[in-house]
Amino acid sequence: MYQMKYEACLAKTRMNDVPLSSQELSELQEDISATRHELQCCDDDGIETLLVKTLDFQESLLSPIRKLPSEMLEAIFYFVVALPESGAGPRSDADVLFEISLSLDDKKFVGRVFALIWVCSWWRRLALAQTVLWSSIAVVDDSQRIHDAREQLELLKCILRRSGTSGPMDFRLHISSRLTVTRHDTLPFLTIFSSVPFDHTQNSFVETFTRYASRWRSFTFLTNSRTNSETFYEILATQLATLNPSTQFPFLEKLELGSGFSLNDDEPLAIKTVRTAFSSSCPRLRSLGIYSLASSDPMDLKSLTVLELHNYSGRSFAYLLNHCPLLKSFTVRFFYRGQDPNLDSDTAYIDSSRHTCLRILRIKGMGEEFTSGAWDLIYLPNLEEVVVSFWLRMDGDVLNELGELLTRSNCTLRKVQLLWDSFHISEYSVLESFLHGIPFNPGCEYIINEGRYPRTH
Repeated sequence: MYQMKYEACLAKTRMNDVPLSSQELSELQEDISATRHELQCCDDDGIETLLVKTLDFQESLLSPIRKLPSEMLEAIFYFVVALPESGAGPRSDADVLFEISLSLDDKKFVGRVFALIWVCSWWRRLALAQTVLWSSIAVVDDSQRIHDAREQLELLKCILRRSGTSGPMDFRLHISSRLTVTRHDTLPFLTIFSSVPFDHTQNSFVETFTRYASRWRSFTFLTNSRTNSETFYEILATQLATLNPSTQFPFLEKLELGSGFSLNDDEPLAIKTVRTAFSSSCPRLRSLGIYSLASSDPMDLKSLTVLELHNYSGRSFAYLLNHCPLLKSFTVRFFYRGQDPNLDSDTAYIDSSRHTCLRILRIKGMGEEFTSGAWDLIYLPNLEEVVVSFWLRMDGDVLNELGELLTRSNCTLRKVQLLWDSFHISEYSVLESFLHGIPFNPGCEYIINEGRYPRTH
């Protein structure tokens, strides 16, 4: 009898069978009183456990949250899933919180949405019907995986079906390629590292994500293998051939493509095909991170607010900034000075070198691979934050050019950060000259980080 009563109450809580009339409410309150009385008189441990659980279920049916309208509960679900963790800072428009994540090494999906569907059948139905809760997915496959992850692939497809058929989606795919090592013990000694191509499962994951290309709102693909990067572009180019060229990426706001996205003329056809699609079919693109860019590349950058490059090739950054009038944050590692075929004379720079939107400038590779001339005739009057990482050794001339940019821009810096692993002690004078020559805000924070020992002032 007690078991049957427990199971009946459990079923009601799972179905959210709350009392709707005054009579039903009165009957539930009588049942709660009866259960409390039985619990006080009970001397059997097994029955006592059932009564405690039964009472919890009965009282939970009176909880106000069970009477919330479905629309309000769906809004709560969204905030539960989408808001940053407690203590996290506010996110910018270009940031995306990946709600569901999968590490193929751990063999399991993780996400707050799963906790929602385990509460009761009512919440489960609401959460499963709310497609936005299933539309943001990150998959990481590191080089340690030894199983084929077919089960995880099927679970991924199940989650993607819950995302509906038309809304925007956020994807992140990070594949670390395994390396094979070949050693030759005869002179000359030689060790060759080569990456292992995508296995069948990795190919399947890439194909699955690219099938949703027309729904991408943000997409990140990272790999440590040039070969696998080119394989990714081949798969994506095949998928793009099935889409309408004028509406291939109607939702895309953030795109990050790591290694291999070099835009030289000798690139494989698949990379050129993808580059062309991104150049003309991304009306909402706001944040872009790619391997390399040249002034001659025909990409539409006028709506960007965030740009991250591994390397840039051109006569200076002036032509690039002119084509990114809304840019607020610019990150670059290397600069290679070359000709801008789109410009006939230096006069074209003068009228277009004053950029008033840029607030953050990050240079991740200032050194021998960062040639001079990058900041010719450029003015950044509203720049607030500068981060410089030195590559191998400090180049005094290039650092002085940056200092001249900051001085003539007459900007008011709020944060300056200089990072390096090591350099000759004689070059401290170059660093001191740079710091003394740039315009600081009276409350400016500057961080000098040599190796692992930062000094904040």
